[in-house]
Amino acid sequence: MNKPTVHFNSRGESGNIFWILGAVKTALRKQRRITEYNNLRDRVTASGSYNEAVAIIREYVDLIDDDGEV
Repeated sequence: MNKPTVHFNSRGESGNIFWILGAVKTALRKQRRITEYNNLRDRVTASGSYNEAVAIIREYVDLIDDDGEV
């Protein structure tokens, strides 16, 4: 199955990791991949940093920072 694409702005409200998780949940739910989302969420909440969390999320979706920062 293709990875969905999620856009966010790292310098704005959508750069918040919980905003990103919400967008990823919506994208994966559309592909009926909620179990994968649950695994992703658990890994992200256990991660030690923002950059580590973003790297984990990128395993599941194409995450595009429209600000070009992350």
